[in-house]
Amino acid sequence: MLRRALSTILAPVIIITAGLLAFFWLKAQDAPPERTRVPPSPPIVATIEFDAVEAGFDIHVGGNVVPSREVTISAQIAGAVVAKSNDVEGGRYVSQGTSLLQIDPASYELEVQSLGSELNQVAQDLRRAEVEAEGNAALIQIAESKRKLATQELKRVTSLFESNAVAETEVDEAQRFELEASNALRTLHNVRDLIPTRRTRLEAELKLVELRQQQAQLSLDRTRVVAPFDGIITNDAVELGDFVQPGDVLLEIEDTASIEVQCNLRTDDLYWLWNSHQPGPTEETGNNESSDRATFEVPRAPATVTYSVGGEEFHWQGELARFEGRGIDETTRTVPCRVIVSEPRRDEATDGPPALMRGMYVTITLPVSPRVRLWKIPNRAVQPNGQVWTIEGDELRIHEITPARVLPDSVLFRADATDLKVGDRIIVSQLATAFEGMQVRESDQAERSP
Repeated sequence: MLRRALSTILAPVIIITAGLLAFFWLKAQDAPPERTRVPPSPPIVATIEFDAVEAGFDIHVGGNVVPSREVTISAQIAGAVVAKSNDVEGGRYVSQGTSLLQIDPASYELEVQSLGSELNQVAQDLRRAEVEAEGNAALIQIAESKRKLATQELKRVTSLFESNAVAETEVDEAQRFELEASNALRTLHNVRDLIPTRRTRLEAELKLVELRQQQAQLSLDRTRVVAPFDGIITNDAVELGDFVQPGDVLLEIEDTASIEVQCNLRTDDLYWLWNSHQPGPTEETGNNESSDRATFEVPRAPATVTYSVGGEEFHWQGELARFEGRGIDETTRTVPCRVIVSEPRRDEATDGPPALMRGMYVTITLPVSPRVRLWKIPNRAVQPNGQVWTIEGDELRIHEITPARVLPDSVLFRADATDLKVGDRIIVSQLATAFEGMQVRESDQAERSP
């Protein structure tokens, strides 16, 4: 009985003990192997060799072609339009001096003829005064001779009267003759003195009539309206038979001898134009007027105007000439400028537009050669944070640059604001993290900076 009781108690204990031992043995068998820490290998990077290429760049800006001047021709005299050229139509080209309109000249022709007759009359009066002056001089000589004879006769008769050789009545008669001769001479002298005054009045009257005739001729000339320069008529405001008054608009014409392009430059574009501007001879001498001009006017720069049509590009040469408006535009924060194209025609062209025309949208290219030294590197050599990485030995070095201009395929930066040196190997690979002194490995195939 005792043996049976002990077997009943010990059997479960033995089974449980064996199960626990088996559990811990199996658990020990599932434990992971001991790990060994292996240091990571440095990342492989692609590089290019930096050769410090100095470069300038071009400023590209869009612009609209506008006429250099557009003139409104108005009537200067009143009258009916009696003739009109077939060229007077909007869009037609006319040459300088071409007769465009004719205002009725009849009344102005009559005025010119009337004043011509009046001028002839005054001129004859002036010639008559000259003849009278010559005749008066001869009469004065005769009158002086008569007075001299009368004076001598009076002396002779007086002497005889003192000798009681003649009667007193003869003396009185001699005195009367002497007074008449003196009075006649005095009258002629008065006429002679008045002749210069009369001549002056006639000359002034002649001048006045001449001026009136010139004014009438000017009005007659103004009845014929001619083209003041070579250009295109943009507005035809009158028709044959219309009666116009002074000031009425007849037509508008735009100059085609030269053309302008209206554009807006960013302030950084203007900065580089100022930076590349070379002073002229007058500016170097310190001339105050030239200095003021250089201060307040846009720097002169050659410009290439390009018009694209039909998949082709056509070019004209011009010059950045002046600011337009009152400085920086408050809305766009850009500077309105004008480019002058002195030769808008393409006479030798066999295809494409023969000339720049109003309203064309063009591209203006302004070359810039900065005074400061700029270095050029490819875009891929500049990291997203604006840094440039190089490799020295097996370590990464970080360089800060100051981008001056970002071009489609490269970046220009100031050479005086970086510690990059010729021959440095610039990293062009992207890294998730980078820090000064980081271990990197250079690819076997290194490139050279373009």
